[in-house]
Amino acid sequence: MIRKTLTVLAGAAFAASLVSMPANASSVPEITEPSGDVSAAAYSDCPADRMCIWTGLNGTGGIGIFRVGDANLGAAPGPSGLNNNAESMRNRTSQRWCHYDGANYTALMAAGGPGGGANILPEFRNRITSLRVCP
Repeated sequence: MIRKTLTVLAGAAFAASLVSMPANASSVPEITEPSGDVSAAAYSDCPADRMCIWTGLNGTGGIGIFRVGDANLGAAPGPSGLNNNAESMRNRTSQRWCHYDGANYTALMAAGGPGGGANILPEFRNRITSLRVCP
């Protein structure tokens, strides 16, 4: 009986640690590399006041242009081919954007602030399933 109680308590402690994990954008890593080969021509395809992601490095390949985000890049009618397939981005808004590994804004993995175009860090490439302005 004691062993079972300890297992339940350990499980509850683990669940509590998941709930108490930082959920705000300021506590997650930046999604982009600090520098790299930036093609001004490719990144200029991203309109003002939008967040853009590309399927290739340096702003190449297919592009998704977002004003408010997308809860599930894998579902229609959103941009095709972007789910778990983004390798570069440009944030032309004045806000920080959150990038999630799961649909419906679950599994926050990284955030990107305003600025120029950049390649997504290797550990976050091809993992974005949903994105939005950070709450």
